Amino acid sequence: PVAILVSLIACAELALALFSSSAAMASSTAAGRCVQWDMLSHILGHLVFSVTGLLLVEMLCMELLLPASAPTIEALEATMGRARLVAGITTLVSAVGFWGAGMLFAVPALLRVEWGKLQIKRCLDKGALLRAMPLVVVNFFLGAATVTVALLALLPDRSFDWRALPSMPRLARDVLVWILISDVVFFYVHRWMHRNKTMYVMVHKVHHTWSAPVSFVAIYCHPLEQVVANTAPLIIGPLLCGSHMAAVAVYILIGLGQGAAAH
Repeated sequence: PVAILVSLIACAELALALFSSSAAMASSTAAGRCVQWDMLSHILGHLVFSVTGLLLVEMLCMELLLPASAPTIEALEATMGRARLVAGITTLVSAVGFWGAGMLFAVPALLRVEWGKLQIKRCLDKGALLRAMPLVVVNFFLGAATVTVALLALLPDRSFDWRALPSMPRLARDVLVWILISDVVFFYVHRWMHRNKTMYVMVHKVHHTWSAPVSFVAIYCHPLEQVVANTAPLIIGPLLCGSHMAAVAVYILIGLGQGAAAH
């Protein structure tokens, strides 16, 4: 019930943001109405594509990978304990999602490939990237640790039953809630960091020192921003839904990969 309520609030916030921005941009002319419908179709298309794509990946993992892996995971939990197992799973999927996808998308920049560039006159500063890596590494482990602590503290015991995997209706509900809450929370946190001059100067400005970003600098930011703006929006939805740990792991992998790709 809490997840459903928060999702409804997220939908209302999304609709309000759409209405407000459309009202500001569009006039009463036919051209203005076209702008409104273009925005609406873009937002709904993005939502449908994101939910459908993530749901398909989740279903494939739940039906093909997890059933065969359940005995091994249970044996590891019995040997290592739940805390270490969750820490290991979180760190592993985070590494594959962020470093794996990050390397894939960084290769064109590292090789100075010109095709498909958005910032045609800008090239990757490899020296600056090397200098940025210590903070990126710190934020990577900070994010993984934050997620681990939150999942262990706030997910119910049934989320760690490796033989009782979520059904398709449950996955569909969870995925929709995750994406809605993630987008809305990230939007408002990010807007707050821009509008609050103190937060921008003290915290968010660090991220914007990269005016021509590459995938790895997706988490080049102040550690506070890494927790509040990057990590929190990703895990609030799963925590509210009481989602299964296996489904959350897949979501983290895809979410971090998407974040790297977006930069």
